Amino acid sequence: MVPLFLFILNVVLLAVSWIMLLYAYPRLPALIPLWLALKGNSFLYPKSILIFLYPLGETLFNVLFLKLARVRVALFSRRTAVEKKNSSSETGPSRLRAEFALLAMIFFNLIFIHVERSLILVAHQVEKGMNPFYFVMLFLVLLILIPYYRIREMVEKKQWLVKGGKRKN
Repeated sequence: MVPLFLFILNVVLLAVSWIMLLYAYPRLPALIPLWLALKGNSFLYPKSILIFLYPLGETLFNVLFLKLARVRVALFSRRTAVEKKNSSSETGPSRLRAEFALLAMIFFNLIFIHVERSLILVAHQVEKGMNPFYFVMLFLVLLILIPYYRIREMVEKKQWLVKGGKRKN
């Protein structure tokens, strides 16, 4: 149930990214930034559809990340199935890996949305650049999730294997 909710949240964030840029594009001035440095230096270019590379890249990133996560979960499930013949991909550590992949995608979507939002606001001269604190905090939270999920995975794998061993006997 949790992975389905996280998947829906990722789809919503991806839609927000596209809608935000589709709404803002006709209202952008003649010169827009296509890239921002964290220090606020921006180079202005003539308005172009190249700004849509951000939501396009975000979409491709999501699709690729989902495919890689499915392959990783499938490989883990096969390896576990060899160890325990009664495994399924919806139990234990494989569910946790899917949850981690979807949660990581949420943070990457938030990073993409922050960059797009900053580009739009810099184009309208409302801001001077990205908010570096927000940007760095998203990456830090993402990095903190890695050891957290590794520990949870080790604990759940031990519990899952113990339960699987008891059912077999």
